[in-house]
Amino acid sequence: MTRSYSVERTVNGLRWPAMTLIAVMLASMTLQALDVGGTFPRVREGSAGDDPVFHVSDTARPVAEAAVRLALRPLRLRDAVWAAGSRLASVPDDDERCLAQAVYFEARSEPLAGQLAVAQVVLNRVRSPWWPDSVCAVVFQNERWRHRCQFSFACDGLSDRPREMRAWRIARMVARTALDHGWPDITLHATHYHADYVRPAWQTQMVETARFGRHLFYRDARLAARSVEDFPADNRHHQGRAREAGGDTAS
Repeated sequence: MTRSYSVERTVNGLRWPAMTLIAVMLASMTLQALDVGGTFPRVREGSAGDDPVFHVSDTARPVAEAAVRLALRPLRLRDAVWAAGSRLASVPDDDERCLAQAVYFEARSEPLAGQLAVAQVVLNRVRSPWWPDSVCAVVFQNERWRHRCQFSFACDGLSDRPREMRAWRIARMVARTALDHGWPDITLHATHYHADYVRPAWQTQMVETARFGRHLFYRDARLAARSVEDFPADNRHHQGRAREAGGDTAS
């Protein structure tokens, strides 16, 4: 009987397959080999035991930073969300708080992909000229209209303070991931969603783009002239990865 083993290493708190690390190291070696004019970061040697100090020219800095972001991008949604947890402040800023409230009250029982998708819908609305231009304004739009607001928790007359602290922290981590662009848009620019047990009237004017957990995601038909295939392959690839991990919870 043949056994297969997965060799992993831990880098910055994340688990990486050995082959991925090898690929990153080979890419680094290639960049150094292609270094022309001294644009690649140079190491200044310090005294014994000192950490190396890198000096990067202004022209090389964007390339170096992009290479670092690409090399350290998590391979799984779960890892991306966990990495965002290390960036949480003790008190969330307004954008994170409002976005986390939307995730918590709308999707805390959903898998991570479903929670992230709700957060990305909010951010897609912020970027659209048809909705307010801030996270909190989008989440709490029409909050004074009982049962007529954009997100039902905002106008149902109940408290908007989270009670389940573990779920609240996960919602904050998901919100931070979305705000920091820690994972591509798996909704493919969706601006609407609904649960699979309802059939809202506006559904006929929309084009479905994704399904995660109990939620169906849509974008306005006026924005859907392009096929889903026209969206960046990276986004469609990550949508597939998130769907494959649909049952992946934060436990």
